[in-house]
Order: sequence, then structure tokens, then C-alpha cells
Amino acid sequence: MKLGYLFIPPAGGQSRRPGHAAAMRAPLAKALGFSEFYAPLTPSEDTPGPHATERQSLLHILPNPPEQLRPQLVLVDGQSRDRGRPAPGPVAAPVSHAAQARMHSARGRAPLSVSWSDTDMLARHWAAHVTGCTHAGRCARPQDWRVARTVIVDPDAARAEATAKHADSPCRAYYRASLGENASDTEVDARIDACVLYGTPATVLARLHEMTQVSASFGTLTFVDHDWPDVARARQSMRLFAETLLTTHQSQTQRNIRKLEFA
Repeated sequence: MKLGYLFIPPAGGQSRRPGHAAAMRAPLAKALGFSEFYAPLTPSEDTPGPHATERQSLLHILPNPPEQLRPQLVLVDGQSRDRGRPAPGPVAAPVSHAAQARMHSARGRAPLSVSWSDTDMLARHWAAHVTGCTHAGRCARPQDWRVARTVIVDPDAARAEATAKHADSPCRAYYRASLGENASDTEVDARIDACVLYGTPATVLARLHEMTQVSASFGTLTFVDHDWPDVARARQSMRLFAETLLTTHQSQTQRNIRKLEFA
């Protein structure tokens, strides 16, 4: 399994804390072995709202973190200078419904299941990926499927849960938005429990293993990072996941991936 990194900016695109750009953990993700980063295919057509990134029709898959935003020249000798577009490359298609996964797979695009899809929906996405590839006369390979997940790893289980569910948590705000403004606190808690990998290393490892057993082994876990208030703890969470969990999970699922490839 490869790791991808997707940063979700706060609502409105502005952080409540100074030094927000420096706090982004994409450089750390690169150092820890994350191999995919994502950028909108058409930045000028961004969808407004807190889910803008995962609701793009297509995302560039980049081998390196996108450059952090900084002041740039927009005119040189009276000529417009556009540096906002990433270099051409492969694309991923965020999908929330099975029909979308089937359509993109049939067209040769790599589906990326959005982070608010529960495990049952992931199973439907995999089945749709297989159907779409079959209609296109191609083999449905697990490594072409990406699954996005918010991941919170902490030695203290209660603290990990609080990080996800606290009233001021950017994670809670994000998944509340996925349900709509009228969602109750109980519904938001249920969505977080179903879609967020949080807890101790052992707990998160078990949840990740359960995901692949219920749906299928996938090629890339896209690590969804939020504008966490505690930057040091967010970095610790990423390190624990990449250094402790990923190696163990890979050894458990390698045989399953091979079975699917030769099925």
C-alpha cells in the first residue's frame, strides 16, 4: 500500500492561526515516505465550500508536495504570468457514489473514494471499479484504487477520540458539513465513527484491516490532513501511522492483494 497526502484547508481558506502555511505537514509526509500528493486539475474552477478539494471532478497526482502559497508576480512586462497550475501528470477522480466509480474506471481514470464514504460504500466502490474496468476490457487492479481517510493516531485512546469529536475540532466541522447543517450531534458522531480512523496504533491498525476485509485491498490510502490546532500532536499522529502501522498492515494484506490481482 502506498500513502497519499491531501490537505483540507479550513472553511473560507483562511487559518485561525498565524504561520498556517509553515504548519502544513506535506514536507513531513514526503520525509516519511508518502508518495502521492494532490492538486486541483483546474484551480480557477474550484468548487466553493469546506469539501472543495474532495469534490473536484479530477485531481492531479503529484510525486512531490505542491509549493506552499507565497506572494508571486502576476504580471511581467505587462504580460500575465500563471504559476498556479501543476505540471501535467496522472489524475485521480474523487467519487462518493458507485456510479461515479464505474464511470471513471471505464474511462481509465483512477477512482479515489472520498473520506466520508463508510466501509459499506467502499465495498460498492470496489465492485463498481471492477464493473467499469470489465466494460473497458481492462483488469481491475487494486493498486489503481485510492481511499481517502482522516487518520488520528495517539497512544491515548480518549485523547484521539476527543481530537476527532471535540466541538471545535476541524474534523468534526468537516464531517458535519458532509451531512448538512441540520445534522444532529449523534449523526455527526456516527459519521466520524464510521469514516475516521482514530485511536491507539493497535485500534487504527484493526480498523484499517477491517476496511480491507469488508471492501477490498486498495493501492493507496490518501491521508486527509486538517487544520489541526495542536500542530505537534498532528505531526506525532502522522509519524505513528507511517512508521508503526503501515509496515505491519502491508505485511498482513500483501497476500490478499496478490489474490485479487490473479483472480
